Amino acid sequence: MVKKIEIGVIPSAGKGSRMSDLPLIRILPKPMIPLLHKPILEYVIENMKKFGVKYIYMIVGHKKEIIREYFGDGKDWDLEIKYIEQKELKGIAHAIELTKDYINEPFVVILGDDLTIADSFDNLVSIFWNKNAYAVEGVVVENDLEVLKRTCSVVLDADTKIVEIKEKPTNPKSNLRGIGIYIFDPIVFEYIRKTPISRERFEKEITNTIGLLAKDHKAYGALINGINININTLGDLVLATKILSSRF
Repeated sequence: MVKKIEIGVIPSAGKGSRMSDLPLIRILPKPMIPLLHKPILEYVIENMKKFGVKYIYMIVGHKKEIIREYFGDGKDWDLEIKYIEQKELKGIAHAIELTKDYINEPFVVILGDDLTIADSFDNLVSIFWNKNAYAVEGVVVENDLEVLKRTCSVVLDADTKIVEIKEKPTNPKSNLRGIGIYIFDPIVFEYIRKTPISRERFEKEITNTIGLLAKDHKAYGALINGINININTLGDLVLATKILSSRF
């Protein structure tokens, strides 16, 4: 049996500025936008439970009170949820770093706008333990070059070790796209501290942190057997809705 990971972190403080043409974004934080009968963030919670997570640190910011009111302390999902406010949007790595005083064991991170439809994430967990990894990122095959150019491309070696990872690449070197699901050893906080502020967004990018881990041969990729959509735009939301509708 695969050893479970009990701690989870969900960065969900973003404003959803790329969805400004959706009227609901004026009322709701992006992770609370509904997909069929429940918010995006509830799908994230359900995926956390597939890892065996019991305790979640929810990183909140924009319209945080709506998230807190909906999920409360997590008992309706058989979880314990605690909230940490990200007062300034300084990137995903910065959001994760806010938990450093609370976490001293391996933990799962799923972004608050990630929709992944998969039965299991056991391969991510197995790779993490069996390879003595410091980081494992979920990856999917992405055949749309334009999607790769606006997301994250990952190059793996034969051992699934990450040899290159790049955010918004001009010329992707593989058709593997990194998604918003990760497992980290707490040593990642040391790498986040060393991660430079990106010139493009003036934030600490988690992709750059994983790049540092990859240089030390401690970062791996795990192919997800399922469907993934990073919901950034109205088009992404429409596509996600269509995919979910087809499954019911």
